[in-house]
Amino acid sequence: MMTVKNFLQLSVTKDFSVVAGGHALHHSVQSVEILDFEFAAGIQQVRDTAFSPHSIVLSSLLFANEKPERLIEMLKKLIELKVSALAYKPVIFKELPDEVLTFANEHDFPILRFGGDEFFEVIILEAMDQIKQRDNKLFLENVMRCFIEEEVSEKQIQSFLQQMNKPFEKYVFAANIQMKQSEDSQWMDAFFKLESFLRSGIICTYKQSMFILFTDKFKQLQFEKILKEWMALYAIPTDAFILGYSQVHSTHTEIHLAVREAYYARIMAGIEMKPICHYEQLASDRLLIELYRKDATFANNYIKMYLEPLLEEKADRDLLNTAVTFVLKKGNVKETAAAHYCHPNTIRYRMAKIRQLIEPFDNELVFYEHLSAAVKLYLLHKAIEGPAVVSSINGQ
Repeated sequence: MMTVKNFLQLSVTKDFSVVAGGHALHHSVQSVEILDFEFAAGIQQVRDTAFSPHSIVLSSLLFANEKPERLIEMLKKLIELKVSALAYKPVIFKELPDEVLTFANEHDFPILRFGGDEFFEVIILEAMDQIKQRDNKLFLENVMRCFIEEEVSEKQIQSFLQQMNKPFEKYVFAANIQMKQSEDSQWMDAFFKLESFLRSGIICTYKQSMFILFTDKFKQLQFEKILKEWMALYAIPTDAFILGYSQVHSTHTEIHLAVREAYYARIMAGIEMKPICHYEQLASDRLLIELYRKDATFANNYIKMYLEPLLEEKADRDLLNTAVTFVLKKGNVKETAAAHYCHPNTIRYRMAKIRQLIEPFDNELVFYEHLSAAVKLYLLHKAIEGPAVVSSINGQ
């Protein structure tokens, strides 16, 4: 979604200034239109239908030449029509009357002033191109969400592919990428440069990650090797990112599986603190992924039930952290101790305490199996939903 603030960041509007309504720059923008004669005397019918909701209206305010009282009438009508902002060229009015600015501020209606001799047509073309790009980005993000979260039919897949309006070959390879330590989305710009290599595929964002979908006529294509070469050409450091790779799938019937596998492979890589994860190398974790994906409520209830003694507010945080590390280290006491900077006997003591709290009557193998499943579901939920949602599991 484009906003008035985004509009002001275009190259053609960089010299614009905000003269009123500065607290309402979050208004959405879906089009840009020109106001010319609509508020001249006797044009009521045109005036009532001329402007679209969520538009930015450009004007030289010629209709108000020597008739400044018409400006308030104009603002009232634009606000009524749910126009997002007015941008005026300071030809007739170098400065707007104070009562006009006050009225705009009182109604949270942004008024922008041209910086120089910008042409209306250039502004409209650049703004509409940006709106189109943002709409396409939103569409692709929604497609990725559907592929990951929903069960899609072959008919829906065909519809999505047609709307993407790009050539696609028989087989699809997918990668999902996230920067290791950054909440800034600027790192994504480097990956969009790879679009020049994509003869048949797409690059798009999803939440705080990126998808690269590459299609080819050959099933044996070495996509991972190709992607590494592309990244090297643009000096994108592979060690700064976490990558998940899908298996190869049929584009026109299984593209959703490629997207889903790459996404969850990247999440599992992050959970296990590895730079790369291939979905085909996941074993029983696939079962946990499908359980969580298809019934997150059931999975979360299981987490609460099984890990409750470790998740309670009064619980010793060291026990939960130790359980997580113990599972990620595949039950290796020495590696768990090294990760926590303590003696292996400390880990043995904590694990014995955890077992006593959670599952005192089953044997050690069964206990580890159950603990591993619960901890991985907990980490999966945390990775997907974030800390704010996970706190609800913790009872906080």
